[in-house]
Amino acid sequence: MAPVPPLVEKKRTQFIIQGMTCTACATRVENALLNLDGVETAHVNFATATSLVWHGQELDSSTVTEVVADLGYQAIEDGDRQQIQSSTESALRRKTIPALLIALFAMVTMFLQFSGSDWVVAALSTVCVWWAGWTFHHSAYLQILQRSLAMDTLISLGTLAAWSWSIVVLALNADHSLHFGGANAIVAFVLLGKWWEARAMRASGDSLRALADLTPKQALLRDGSELPVEELVVGMEFIVAPGERVATDGDVIEGFSEVDASQATGESMPIEVSPGSGVAGGVLNGPGALVVKATAVGEDTELARVARLVEDAQATQVPIQRLADLVAARFVPIVILIALGTLVVRWVIGHQGSDALIAAVAVLVVSCPCSFGLATPLAVLVGTGRAAQLGVVVAGAHVLDSTRAVDTVVFDKTGTLTTGHPSIVNISSAANNDPLLLSSAAALESRSGHPIARAFQPFIDGEAEVTEFTNQPGKGITGRVNGTEIRVGKAELFAQVPTQLENTTFEGTTLFIGRGATAEASVSIRDEIRPTSPEAVSLLSDMDLEVVLLSGDSHKVAERVANQLNIENVIAEVLPDQKRDHVAALQSTGKCVAMVGDGINDTPALATADLGIALQAGTDAARSAADLTIMTNDPRAVADGIALSRRTLAVIKGNLVWAFSYNAIALPLAVTGYLSPTYAAIAMASSSLLVVANSLRLRQFHSLKDQNSADVDSEANISA
Repeated sequence: MAPVPPLVEKKRTQFIIQGMTCTACATRVENALLNLDGVETAHVNFATATSLVWHGQELDSSTVTEVVADLGYQAIEDGDRQQIQSSTESALRRKTIPALLIALFAMVTMFLQFSGSDWVVAALSTVCVWWAGWTFHHSAYLQILQRSLAMDTLISLGTLAAWSWSIVVLALNADHSLHFGGANAIVAFVLLGKWWEARAMRASGDSLRALADLTPKQALLRDGSELPVEELVVGMEFIVAPGERVATDGDVIEGFSEVDASQATGESMPIEVSPGSGVAGGVLNGPGALVVKATAVGEDTELARVARLVEDAQATQVPIQRLADLVAARFVPIVILIALGTLVVRWVIGHQGSDALIAAVAVLVVSCPCSFGLATPLAVLVGTGRAAQLGVVVAGAHVLDSTRAVDTVVFDKTGTLTTGHPSIVNISSAANNDPLLLSSAAALESRSGHPIARAFQPFIDGEAEVTEFTNQPGKGITGRVNGTEIRVGKAELFAQVPTQLENTTFEGTTLFIGRGATAEASVSIRDEIRPTSPEAVSLLSDMDLEVVLLSGDSHKVAERVANQLNIENVIAEVLPDQKRDHVAALQSTGKCVAMVGDGINDTPALATADLGIALQAGTDAARSAADLTIMTNDPRAVADGIALSRRTLAVIKGNLVWAFSYNAIALPLAVTGYLSPTYAAIAMASSSLLVVANSLRLRQFHSLKDQNSADVDSEANISA
């Protein structure tokens, strides 16, 4: 389940962390932040070079930057991540290209020597090892001071050992091999790998940046003046011309049009809007001009909220990452001992000192745990970003583990599998029809957040004073309308229901209305099934997931919906706390349950389920309790969220298997002298690049509904 959100009085501050070179750096920064007084929790992500810190008001941001600086890194509050990533990439490119040229020159001179070539190579190697490789040495120095060895320690020790040996041999004119080429190759290929990693990390954030870029830079106010979007305030009215994007969240006050939210939420179909409709910032307006009144600006907009949720998810860890971090933390000291052992043993058994040293250097280089460090965070970064593009917001990396085991998906009915726009189709009264009774019921329902309340909106007649409003979950609502007690709900809400009303049967949900304890009228309410619900159930069934319908509605209505959707397991007429109990009962039989809902009454079940999934149209309470939030009202996205989460976890496992296998094969080769430092550097860089490439495959994940449509089209073409 989703972690408990920070307390209200806690602040959430994001920092860009510069200077991290591996996950050990991220772990070191995270531990230091967690030890600060006033910090509730902190996450540092190596892949995104960010840190999210939840802390009390008493902790100043400067304290965080000072602590990070003491560790040898730089923390920038609310920095531009894209700009910093681009700057990092440029810096790596400036050092990588000269290093590669020097390494190439050193290799060429091994075959085409000329007078003084050794000294020329020595001079160029000094530039390569000390200038291009300075980042490794500086980081290794800090790691040694803090007694926390990591990847840079291995790189620094390996290159300095090869360079120092070669300088001594050259200076003494000793009869030993020079290994400047190996030192140059190590620096060059490791930098090349890091440059490509930086490019991949920047590219992996494209999905999140694409969301941020949806909001236009300027807004055209109603008076004809233009204003930067960041200067808009709630209540301002602005014009959205046809074909333009909405500047910020707001309510339409004039105009009729359609808006395309596909890039913002993954909603495939245009949405009709008219006066009274809400629109989110960043959606693309259709053929009609709109006048919109701003209801949220800046960090309070829906796009900003989604961006924060995605960033939070990317900052957290998958449980399996703890294993990788543990291995990486123990791995480096062990590798150093193996390298020393290789040096000593090979020298003792008769190998030349040069050969023994080179084998030890190869051990140091080939064992760098770069792939371990990238295996999990980069896959999470790409996977959650792609999910956001498909309209699925993941609450945290822990969700990936939950989706792996899910075998049962429980759906709420109203507003989830149905449209959530019910209408009254029949009215029956025990006596004469009483319009005042129905308008009073409508006034009372206007205070309710339940989707059924929308069915009463056409019957609201003027303003009415509503007092003593009470919601009785699973039964109905009570209150006073203009001083008169009104009840609307199921039969259980009344002391007496006339036989005439109780025996009335209509298709749909039946509610009773009365002044006081006796029901005086009944209404039949029908909510149409979403057009995409049958395909959503089919997609989940194709994934071998059992689908259950869980509803507070009558058995008759629930079974009618279930029959239309081919759902065999139906649980109906349950109260909100009983929904939670039914989810727990399924769990007690050994099932791993995902609950899909949208209302306050679904919140206990969402919190109890192994995986809580809320639709965007749902209440804030439902979304807060969910692990996955579907940014559309299309239940097919549930299958997308589960499938993509599983694919991301599979990629992580594949990355880790490769990382373990690579070291299991390469390390013995280096120990036995079959792998030179040059090839060790190439192998190490290639290992990291394979992990990067495997993670980036998640960007190509396509929505299951699109795949399903493609399959249908293909079958149609074959039939034709």
